[in-house]
Amino acid sequence: MSSNSECPSAEAVSARLFGLLPARGPENASVRVHNDGQTMRIDLSTPGEETQQRSLPQGGDGDCNARAEIAAYVIAAWLDDMPVGTVKAPGIPPRERRPLESSNSASSYDPDAEHVSVSTRTMLGAGVLGASDSLGTTAGALILIGMPSLIEQTGWVFESSLTPSRQLSLGQGTATFRRPTCTLGLTTDLYRSRWAFRGQLGASLGVLMVSGSGYVGYKATTTTSVMWGLDVGLAVIRRWHRHEAWLRFAATAWPQGRRIVTGLMDSGALLSKELPSWELRVLLGYSYAVF
Repeated sequence: MSSNSECPSAEAVSARLFGLLPARGPENASVRVHNDGQTMRIDLSTPGEETQQRSLPQGGDGDCNARAEIAAYVIAAWLDDMPVGTVKAPGIPPRERRPLESSNSASSYDPDAEHVSVSTRTMLGAGVLGASDSLGTTAGALILIGMPSLIEQTGWVFESSLTPSRQLSLGQGTATFRRPTCTLGLTTDLYRSRWAFRGQLGASLGVLMVSGSGYVGYKATTTTSVMWGLDVGLAVIRRWHRHEAWLRFAATAWPQGRRIVTGLMDSGALLSKELPSWELRVLLGYSYAVF
């Protein structure tokens, strides 16, 4: 429970709400009361449900106790935990519609306007992945951090993934390469309830590291190259309380492309093989709301 002012204060609303909620209430919920001097906006969030909002006009008498009672009653009604016949609903003054000021005025106010929901709820997660490209299949792991509901149902995510080193035969020896990848993406929930469908579009940065073995006169070194890519995906998510379990299908394209080149000592001819410029991924993981 939080409030941006002392009229009503978070403590006053909590005290009145305490007597309205029976023991069967939700495990946890987040409530914010915002007073801008003209309206009192109430935002309520419970895990697995959409954030609910309601704006009420401020009474002219400035009675903080009445405001706290109104806020508590609205919150209890939302949670469907109001004991029948025990509490009388406080009177809510009728809403007075005010015309919008002209565009050349310094400011305008619309009491019926939709308020944008902003949430800094931060998810921290980890998972495993399976990847497929032109060289075959491999497995790996990833970690992520993100705010999926930063503005309404749109947010961001940062991921870091790693797969084991892979090998390919080239000329007289074997080339070994790996590409740790970081992705920064924009997410949006196409549908959100207990289950959610979350789309993702972002940019990937890969650090390509290549080394070789079995080449005559070759001194073992590792060549490093940075490359960028484009990532797109769709996740199916099961949400409960502060938890999310997810299954995501993703594709990554590497437009720059990279080749491994070696020369034959007897003829001096050059041999090369192009590394995969795309990959498909299936990711399975779990996230927890740490903030």
